[in-house]
Amino acid sequence: MIFGDGVSRNVLAQWTNQGIRFSEDLETSMRLVQHEGGPCGVLAAIQAFVLKYLLFAPEESDNAVPNNLSNSGTRKEPENGCLVTDILQSLSEEEKSRSLVRSMSEILFLCGRNETAVIASLNILDCDLLESEKGSVDEVIAKAHESVSVESGSDLQKVLRVSTCTSLSSAIQKLENVLPIFRSRMGALLFLISALLSRGLTS
Repeated sequence: MIFGDGVSRNVLAQWTNQGIRFSEDLETSMRLVQHEGGPCGVLAAIQAFVLKYLLFAPEESDNAVPNNLSNSGTRKEPENGCLVTDILQSLSEEEKSRSLVRSMSEILFLCGRNETAVIASLNILDCDLLESEKGSVDEVIAKAHESVSVESGSDLQKVLRVSTCTSLSSAIQKLENVLPIFRSRMGALLFLISALLSRGLTS
């Protein structure tokens, strides 16, 4: 359905080594990091919704850019001319994660005609047990990924876990729980599968 029957290992490698995570550099801290060319469309869509959330939903984000920035007649230009950049760079990791979760949830619900959202994750690790493991969450998941080899669609099916959410709030809660998996090396592929399943394979 996604890659066809004759997919090469190079294409699979592009999609199985691309997580959904922000840059660690301060100057680009609100940009999603892209390693390969294949998943760029998925990352671009999520990036656009993240910016929309931060720029136009101040009631949901404590540090969202004020709406009056779009009104040139009433705004006062900052001395350094970089108010938006300064605000985005000042966001905490929690605020960035919240913007990512809200954006991903909205996209999936739009795919599901605002009725359902299907979230595909991996059954290699129970996220409820992550806190009991030694090391950071990302390190634990990266170690768990070492045993996952995806060279075909059937390999992926063996490790997929699919959940269906019928409300935006439940989708947000689910994505908050599995966000570390989406930040991991298969995050972009999992989100693409989630979007397809939310839309419906017969649509």
